[in-house]
Amino acid sequence: MKKLLLFTSVILGLIIMTYPKAITGFEGGSPGGKTNSPMDGQNCTACHVGSINSGQGSVTITSDIPASGYIPDNTYTITVKSSHPSYTKYGFELTAESFGNKTGGFTIVNSSQTKLTNGGNAVTHKLAGTLGSASKNWSVNWTAPAAGNMSVDFYATSVTANGNSQNSGDNVYTANYSVNEEVPVAINNVSTDLEVTFNGSELIINGSSSLMALNVYDIKGKLISNQYEVQLPSTISTINLSAGIYIINSLDKNGIRMTNKISIY
Repeated sequence: MKKLLLFTSVILGLIIMTYPKAITGFEGGSPGGKTNSPMDGQNCTACHVGSINSGQGSVTITSDIPASGYIPDNTYTITVKSSHPSYTKYGFELTAESFGNKTGGFTIVNSSQTKLTNGGNAVTHKLAGTLGSASKNWSVNWTAPAAGNMSVDFYATSVTANGNSQNSGDNVYTANYSVNEEVPVAINNVSTDLEVTFNGSELIINGSSSLMALNVYDIKGKLISNQYEVQLPSTISTINLSAGIYIINSLDKNGIRMTNKISIY
């Protein structure tokens, strides 16, 4: 009798240990840290067997952040969309990072379908938020960080599931989406009249007053060049600069600070 009970216990233990993960797994949301971001370092293939970013599905991240960038401390809507032409079950995790830190703050707007995870630094689905027909959308509010000219990267991983109640045969997709902080362009003081133009190889700085300081930053806030006691007009070579948007901060002899944004192409 004892041998029979022992044998039965062993069999039950093996059944529990080998039962498909999807049954006891993450239909109710990611455990966190599976967004494929630099800080998380993992994606949903840690639990769902299959190749990443293969097959007919996809995942995208969009927002209502304008092209000019986010305004610090303002709140925006971030939307993750997962698609697959033949699957009807979906899951996701979304996070935001900047310069090696989680950044901004997520606020749940649909508590029946989404929830916070990873210590509040990410958003994931609930069980009620897994069903879709060829696609599934989840939206969440995100409050931008304080001012600092930061670039923010959003990362998302999504699972499109075949509904076989196992962790095999599912597809995992990843996406990232970058936004920059809006750089306000100051209204130049009439007495200074600072003007910045690009002629194809140089930045040309014109104005009616000399400058105490002239700094050039890339859109991520990295200092590219700095000058002091600048007599105008002045030029800055762009031969070693990549195409993109640059910020010119200046300080005139009257203590007036100005910011100009210029596109180099």
